[in-house]
Amino acid sequence: MNRYLVSSLGVALFVGVACSSNSDDHAPAVSDGGASSKSGAGGRTSSGKSGSGGADAGSAGEPDVVGTGGAAGEAGASGGAGAGGEGGAWEDGTIIPVTPGACAEDAAWSHATPLPGISSTSDEQLLAITADELDILFLRDHVPMRAHRELASAEFDAGTTLTIADGYGVDTGVALSAEGTTMVLLATTGQSFAAFSRSSRSADFEPSADTSAFAAINQRALQTMQHYAAPILAPDGKAFIFSAFAPEPETGFPMGYEGLSMVYESAWSMNGWVMPDSISQDLFDGTTAERPLPSGLSSDSRTLFYVEEGSGKQMARFRARPDAPLYTVVDLEQRTRATPNAKCDRLYYSSGGDILVASE
Repeated sequence: MNRYLVSSLGVALFVGVACSSNSDDHAPAVSDGGASSKSGAGGRTSSGKSGSGGADAGSAGEPDVVGTGGAAGEAGASGGAGAGGEGGAWEDGTIIPVTPGACAEDAAWSHATPLPGISSTSDEQLLAITADELDILFLRDHVPMRAHRELASAEFDAGTTLTIADGYGVDTGVALSAEGTTMVLLATTGQSFAAFSRSSRSADFEPSADTSAFAAINQRALQTMQHYAAPILAPDGKAFIFSAFAPEPETGFPMGYEGLSMVYESAWSMNGWVMPDSISQDLFDGTTAERPLPSGLSSDSRTLFYVEEGSGKQMARFRARPDAPLYTVVDLEQRTRATPNAKCDRLYYSSGGDILVASE
C-alpha cells in the first residue's frame, strides 16, 4: 500500500495544476506473437519518473511530505504552518493510506486481438469508446463511424456512418460521454468545443451544436490565441481534458522557440466547465509540432493515457489522487488512442490499421 507520511518538516506538497489531431498515418504494428498480421499487443517498459516538477515527493508509490498543521488537502505555507480548520490539522507521524488505482502500473496488456465486428480488411482507427465498452466511435477508411453492442462480451454491430455537423470535425479528436449519448467535437477553427446529443444509444447524434457548457474554455482560446485538440471526458463526468497549443504563425516561430503545447483539465460545475488548469506543466509539456495528445482516462481519474506526437508512442501517467501530479510514467509503445474500460482490465487502441483490445 502506498502511504503519505505527514512530517514536521513543514515542506508543502505542491499539486501541479497550471494545457492536432492524431495523424491518420498508421503506427507500426506491435508484435505479440500470434496476433493478426496487421497488429499485436506489444510489450511495456516503465520509464519511471519524468519531467522536472520539483522534488520527487508526490510520485505514485512514494511518500508525500505535507506541511504540518495545515488543513487536510492544503499545503503549509513556506516557513510556517498552514491554516487549519477545526479538527483539520494533521498530527506528526500520521500515516495517510493511498488505495490502489483502477489501472495497474505494471499491466502487461497482452493477448491483443482485433475488435470483433469492427476490425476488417479496411483501415480502422479508434476515436473513442465508452468505459462500459458498449459504444464506439471510429474511422473506417477515413470515414467516421459509430457502433453499438448490448454486452461487452458481444460483437459490435455493423456500424453506421457518423453524422458530423458543418464546421466541426473528428481529425482533432472526439470525446464520448460514459452513457454514450453525448459527443464532444472541436470546431474546424480549432478554438471552440461543442456537445452533440442523441436520444438513445441506438440513435444518431443531432446536428445542433451546444457550446454553452464550454463557454469559459472557448473564450479562453480567443484570449490566449491557442488552439485545442484531443478532448476526452472522464467516465464520471467530472473532468474534461484536452491539449492546447500555440499555432505556428505564417512567418514561423522566432529562432529557438518551437511553440508550447500543454494538457489541460477542467472541472464540471453547475454552469458548465470551469477555466482549466495545466496538468502537464514541467512534467510532459510538448511543442507545437510534438504535442501530448490525451486519448483516455481511467474510471478513477488517476491514470491518463496520451500519445507523444513526436515519437508516436502511447504513454500512461499515474497519480495518487485525481488532484495530484502525474509523476509516474509508463511507455505503452505504439498503441495509438489507447483507452481503458471501467475496470482497467482491458485496453482498446489502434495499431497497424486495426482496432485492438488487449487484457491486463
